Amino acid sequence: MNAVLLLSYLLLMPEDSVRRQFGVQTQAGFIIPHAPDLQAVSQSRPVGIELTYSRTSLHRTAYERCNCFARVGAYVNYFTFNNPAELGQTIGAGAFFEPLIRYRKPLYFSLRATAGLTYLTRVYDAESNPRNTFYSAPLSGLLALSAGVHYRVTSRIHLSATANYNHISNGGTRQPNRGMNFPTAGIGLTYTPGSMSFPDPRRWARPRLERHFTKRLMAFGSIRTLPEVDNFPERAEWLWGVTATAGYRLSRFHAFTGGLEFVDDRYRREQLRRENSTSDYRELALLGGYELWLGRYIFTIHAGWNVYQPNELLEGRIFQRYQLLYSFPKRFLVGVGLKSKLNVAEGFDVRMGMEF
Repeated sequence: MNAVLLLSYLLLMPEDSVRRQFGVQTQAGFIIPHAPDLQAVSQSRPVGIELTYSRTSLHRTAYERCNCFARVGAYVNYFTFNNPAELGQTIGAGAFFEPLIRYRKPLYFSLRATAGLTYLTRVYDAESNPRNTFYSAPLSGLLALSAGVHYRVTSRIHLSATANYNHISNGGTRQPNRGMNFPTAGIGLTYTPGSMSFPDPRRWARPRLERHFTKRLMAFGSIRTLPEVDNFPERAEWLWGVTATAGYRLSRFHAFTGGLEFVDDRYRREQLRRENSTSDYRELALLGGYELWLGRYIFTIHAGWNVYQPNELLEGRIFQRYQLLYSFPKRFLVGVGLKSKLNVAEGFDVRMGMEF
């Protein structure tokens, strides 16, 4: 959802207020074995290349969307995990959002969020590829967070070095789906066809924070798939839920919020049915955490504690809930969420709601 918004914004920016950039980068890294049985299959080193096209809007309205100047762009990339029999290769494409820091200096920095799809050539198979429990769907999602250092060699050519944290997962739509985390380091080059002169936002009147208290109601849904076992076929089930939160904005950028989350988990219902259990499959949780507001973009990190959950749920009551939201002018919000327990992602969801 947010990748679609970024690409729409990329295509609709007025030509007279944007600067284009073309980039190429090579990356190399390692795979994190987040379970003991993944140690053996995680010994290889991923290597890849990425091509990017981005645009930076210098208009005030674009700046106020995130309180920053940012590159908004699209990418295609290719990675080989140097284990062709079990992990194979991947080729992907998607969108990214990259705020710039100290952009007036020859040496400047950036933070980048990436979301896209990736095609995997080797996935889990119970007979031919049983050790690769990282992913089992040929088409999966790729998320990444990156920090970059850039140096202007000339007004048109910039060199870069980046640290990247990449995550591949199908969001639980097919099992097994333990997800692959592979940090990489990269070096690259960015070319800007024309010169880029940034306006000075300090001369613009800062928007005032009109309301310190914030209230939000969100509905969300996703699909998770149970694997095939002896007496049961593979089966996809819906999950839906509602989150109500409220909190206090310390400033235009920072807020603390908390609330309640209700989940109706049909995946859990089918899981319990297979175990001949009659426990309730619904969950009710308390949430609390931090929110970063960057204009219309809101990133939330909440810790959750299940007040009510199935008795057979052995993973514990504590979890983490992450959200990336986009707020439209009428206080309507859309975004994506991720629930995880420690380092194990349970799945992504699509969400929408209202701010009051």
